[in-house]
Amino acid sequence: MLKVKVRLFASLRELLGNIREEEYEVEDGTTLMDLLLQHIPGRHSNVSKSWKEWIFETERREIKFDKDGVPVLSYYLILVNGRSYNSISEDGRRLGLMYKLKDGDEIAILPPVGGG
Repeated sequence: MLKVKVRLFASLRELLGNIREEEYEVEDGTTLMDLLLQHIPGRHSNVSKSWKEWIFETERREIKFDKDGVPVLSYYLILVNGRSYNSISEDGRRLGLMYKLKDGDEIAILPPVGGG
């Protein structure tokens, strides 16, 4: 089993009951997508539908998937150990949400930033 830490900010923190940080034990081979789609909403079943609708793009309350079957993230910024999830690559290909979590990973989920 691997242990990963999830840090939440602003509206997501409030959605999950004002939780700043949680630790998850996940099996080897668990992806970032699995964490966001199954583990976090599974622990917070009372708000799991809202969680998914906030994190992922939806259409008619259903999560949208890209051509590869990967859910499309909304405007939240996901960092893995301080790096954008989208910049993580292996053997020259971007992993994105298919990144396999490693023991000790820290995932930060930040809401979109507005301003003007």
